[in-house]
Amino acid sequence: MNNKTILFVVLSLVFGVFAVYLANTWLNSNTKQNTAAETHTVVTMATQVPMGTILERKHMMLTSVPESMIPKGSILKLEDAEGMVVNQKLYQGEVLRAERLTKKGEGSTLSSLITPQMRAVTIRVNDVVGVAGFLLPGNRVDVINLYKQGSLKTDVVLANVKILAIDQRSSNDENKPVLVRAVTLELSLEQAEVLMIAEGRGSLQLALRNPNDEAQVEIADINKAPTAEVSAESKPAPMPVDRVVYVPTPKRNGKVFILKGISEQEVKVQN
Repeated sequence: MNNKTILFVVLSLVFGVFAVYLANTWLNSNTKQNTAAETHTVVTMATQVPMGTILERKHMMLTSVPESMIPKGSILKLEDAEGMVVNQKLYQGEVLRAERLTKKGEGSTLSSLITPQMRAVTIRVNDVVGVAGFLLPGNRVDVINLYKQGSLKTDVVLANVKILAIDQRSSNDENKPVLVRAVTLELSLEQAEVLMIAEGRGSLQLALRNPNDEAQVEIADINKAPTAEVSAESKPAPMPVDRVVYVPTPKRNGKVFILKGISEQEVKVQN
């Protein structure tokens, strides 16, 4: 082996070792910077909890998550979520967000789940009205009113309203049909008035919606008084009108007949 070959081998080894050193140094420094800059600690669920649960420390844990994967509105501290009421079902490992929590209010847990400016109204149902028991808290329904006005008629009186509870359960942890006797709906005061009027004039039927269905439905105005249908037989008879009839004669003497309804009165007229 000549000197030239040995020189090339030595230079190759030196450059190879130097390249490996530079690559290793760059990877180590870049990894540390990315780890420090792109991760953050957030609150995640340690276990699955149903809607209406009051969160405790045992339900949550802190997890480091890449900053780019942190959803908007995420809870960053355990104390910020402790004692809050869950308004939707939460799953294990899910990043906890503020929009899924509600402040605990006085009274029942259900009252904390009601949207501000809304009210909870309960109606009695049977297996047919309750969609054969397939209704669950969180579902959305249309309310149909069946009533009699001459013949049987139907009106859609409410559309796309939320179910807060069925019977005395406000959680949807069971996804199987259950026959219920009462359904609690979330309504505005105006909608509550319409529901009471509809319940008073006939029966109610709930129509279950697909959760992704936001189609607009024409709502009947049941506060408007129905127009009465007047038949020909029910029309009042016209009042009789007095008529005066003059009948001339060849002698220029005439007669005047005064008709009052169906009666006739003759009056002679002298020239």
